[in-house]
Amino acid sequence: MLDVHTATIETAIRGCAVVATYSLNTVQLSPRTGYVEGEVAFVDGSRLIFFEFLRQAATGLDRENYRYHFMDASSQLLFRYDNAPHHPGMATFPHHKHVPGGVTDSLAPKFAEVLAEVETRILGIP
Repeated sequence: MLDVHTATIETAIRGCAVVATYSLNTVQLSPRTGYVEGEVAFVDGSRLIFFEFLRQAATGLDRENYRYHFMDASSQLLFRYDNAPHHPGMATFPHHKHVPGGVTDSLAPKFAEVLAEVETRILGIP
């Protein structure tokens, strides 16, 4: 169930120009559920720690819970996307993005989109 999804994540990581190292762990909890978690270290010392809980649905793989936490080399938050239901007032509830100044509305990003945002930031592309 998770093989194709994990391969997609790994392909994105390997194709990212600013990745220094990474670890990836996949756990199949049942025939229909499992999770993927990992950490990506970047050339500037920043890190992305991520987690996705997935469930096989009739229409494909459903990402029920996710967290993409990006921090600088001093472990200070740069941004975090998640869908924890702790900001019910958000227009995109439960999806949102934490930034150093607070929380903003956000749709649920895909892993490759988060990685591209990190790469753009490290390379200084506006």
